[in-house]
Amino acid sequence: MDFLLWVLVAFGMTEIITLSKIFKPVREWTDTKIPFIGDMLGCSMCTSFWVGGFLSLVYFSPTHNIFFDACLATSCVWLLHCYTFYTALRYGV
Repeated sequence: MDFLLWVLVAFGMTEIITLSKIFKPVREWTDTKIPFIGDMLGCSMCTSFWVGGFLSLVYFSPTHNIFFDACLATSCVWLLHCYTFYTALRYGV
């Protein structure tokens, strides 16, 4: 159960950081001031890597290795990201 919650939190945090209106000013500011970081904040794979590492430090470490947790978060978030966009395109949401 902790793993499922960990994946959903990683997905939610990544989607909020990369796509939400709340973080749009942060993404735009970093895009102009620090382009490398701005690019990473707009990329769900890049952001989910750092979110996975952060979650393994503050909440739960599924693999007991920060690097593997970050990679695991990237893969899980990417799968969920692709699924949600596929579903949205298929059903016109």
